[in-house]
Amino acid sequence: MSEPTGLVARARRALRPEEALFVAAFVPSVLVTIYADWTLRQTGGFSGRVASGFLRLGIATVLALTIPLMERTRTRWRGRHGLATWLESARTVLPFVLCIAVYTNLHDTVRFVNPHDVHQYLAAADAWLFGVQPVVWAEQFITPARTEIFSAFYGSFFLIAPSLVLLLLLTGRRAEARIALLGLIVCFYSGYVLYVVFPAAPPRLYLASIGAFSRDLKGGAMGITAFQNALIAMVPNEASRAAFPSLHAGVSLLTLTYAWRYLRWYVVPLGFVVVGLLAATIYLRHHFVVDLLAGALLVPWVLWAAPRFERWWSDAPQRERSAQ
Repeated sequence: MSEPTGLVARARRALRPEEALFVAAFVPSVLVTIYADWTLRQTGGFSGRVASGFLRLGIATVLALTIPLMERTRTRWRGRHGLATWLESARTVLPFVLCIAVYTNLHDTVRFVNPHDVHQYLAAADAWLFGVQPVVWAEQFITPARTEIFSAFYGSFFLIAPSLVLLLLLTGRRAEARIALLGLIVCFYSGYVLYVVFPAAPPRLYLASIGAFSRDLKGGAMGITAFQNALIAMVPNEASRAAFPSLHAGVSLLTLTYAWRYLRWYVVPLGFVVVGLLAATIYLRHHFVVDLLAGALLVPWVLWAAPRFERWWSDAPQRERSAQ
């Protein structure tokens, strides 16, 4: 059976696998955003945050269109090693930025795809496993100082994956950086699919709505908690359907796995941050424990799927030539 020709074949020749994943996620994201906006307007409602999705998608489109420009420029500047290296590094990192753009739109639109929430089952699972709600049990440890510390750990999430990739790039391990980046992007997109299949509010929203908490999480004088809460409030619908599985667990543990493979000295400092981050997700009520367990299961899936997807995508042009 011959490989597809035409547009798909050209895409395989022009795009790297991580860039192709963005296109595959971007198209349905645009369609669902259009549908969400149309539905709200038809029912007399209007959400500025759904409308802002078009702005984010527009910015993502502009950034994505720089990929062929960077490729042509890099080829033209091949003799100017410094500029060519900078462009290659920029193209390597760009799919991660685009991946986050798709992520933000999920918070606006997931309820238009699947309105059947599962957070009540996640809460029941935690109670069955531990005899208590771990996020409620953790209230006994609340102090302003601890809340500040855990908020700092929680805020480290979007630095964890890029830090490894950048360190690999800076040490000249470009092939390993791309392997790690593809795996991390596969992890993100796998989580996005599961967000839609299993819409779940975090415990800070769901358990709060049923009056489960007796203490507020107030930060200290450093203002880390207040700043972080302000950022969360800016996220569409306060990340109201992005709990299961926990990408905080999946992405962080996957990054730690790649660090063990490619940058062994980084495992100890990174591991310290990852442990603090995972504890913070419970203390700050962002995840149920079962969310973390499900996120951890993404790691073996990605380690199996990512290299196979890359081989399938990258070998396609050669298969097409053989089939002719």
